[in-house]
Amino acid sequence: MVSIILPFFQVAALAFDEAIRSMAEQSLQDWELILVDNNADAATREIAEKWAKQEARIRIIHEPVQGIAFALNRGLQEARYNLIARMDADDFSQPQRLERQVAYLMAHPEIGVVATQTTFESELDQSEGYDWFVQWQNGIISPEAHARTMFIESPVAHPTVMFRKSLIEDYGPYSTENVPEDYELWLRWCDAGVQFYKLPEPLLVWKDHPQRLSRTHNNYSTEAFWKVKCQYLAAWIRRNADPDKKIVVCGAGKLPRLRAKLLEAQGISIYGYTDVKARQPDGIHFIPLKKLIVPKAWLLLCFISKRGVGEAVAQHFTALGFEEGKDFLIC
Repeated sequence: MVSIILPFFQVAALAFDEAIRSMAEQSLQDWELILVDNNADAATREIAEKWAKQEARIRIIHEPVQGIAFALNRGLQEARYNLIARMDADDFSQPQRLERQVAYLMAHPEIGVVATQTTFESELDQSEGYDWFVQWQNGIISPEAHARTMFIESPVAHPTVMFRKSLIEDYGPYSTENVPEDYELWLRWCDAGVQFYKLPEPLLVWKDHPQRLSRTHNNYSTEAFWKVKCQYLAAWIRRNADPDKKIVVCGAGKLPRLRAKLLEAQGISIYGYTDVKARQPDGIHFIPLKKLIVPKAWLLLCFISKRGVGEAVAQHFTALGFEEGKDFLIC
């Protein structure tokens, strides 16, 4: 029924043991747990071996090439079932998680990926940013909401997803380039028309700590996210945008202009920039916000990453008759 892929490298013993236990105690019985040893230390490997000896549905495979994308792809190669679930070595899944996800996919053949909401736990004193991010993710439920927010950030937590193995067969495995491997895969699938849904239940405890890859690895830097985002944003524009619309970037500061250059490198022409602030930066075509009132003339891309700004921009242009996903995008 379900192949669960759980890569491991070096992780706290108690957290790793609890992560595996949470999978072994799922209410769904028809599963296999593939523990992918990505050059783990002896202590971590010992925990995996203990579980593999006592539970026939758990097996260990080794991926010598370092990196989570290589480990995930090795796990996919070994998977025996047509549904794939992800799990991380330091998180915790609620007992009903797999059963609920399988039931949803069985009842909704049009859905390719089903995620869940998460409960956030952090070892760090200052983790308000991640806490806000988790709340934002948890509010994205429908396929339409996932597609609409895909260019903002990753709308699903990677360790919560279950997806059809056929998606890998149709669109390829995780990218092993220097990109956030999960976000690139979601963008690739969304670009192909794959629908995402999120169960409105917190069925995974998502744990934050200083060694978390998204905090330490260059593949998850802001620059890496924007590079892959602009690649697929350019594809979306070429496929969906009215060619008569002029593209205007909302945000005339340094960062939005740097991000616009990434989009221009993909062959997209930027007509100008606008901003809520009255400014006239050198070297760009600046359009005052008050002149952007005719939806059919413009495609507006909000490149301002400050928390809450995207929502305010969406409210402003929606009130003027602009349609999100057609006349403007929050990125």
